[in-house]
Amino acid sequence: MKKAWVDLKSFVTVAMVAILAIIVIADLLGANLTDNILILVTNLITAVFTYYFTKKESE
Repeated sequence: MKKAWVDLKSFVTVAMVAILAIIVIADLLGANLTDNILILVTNLITAVFTYYFTKKESE
């Protein structure tokens, strides 16, 4: 977890998972969120994860 505060990729990964968890928990607790918000966040997370985890390290 300490690495998440130093490395940008790890920080973004932890932040995105936290945002998704907050949205899902809020929806389970009865918050009136539209489905579009969940779709938007999951698409954003997919795009960011794909970019970071398929990006080749420069040598």
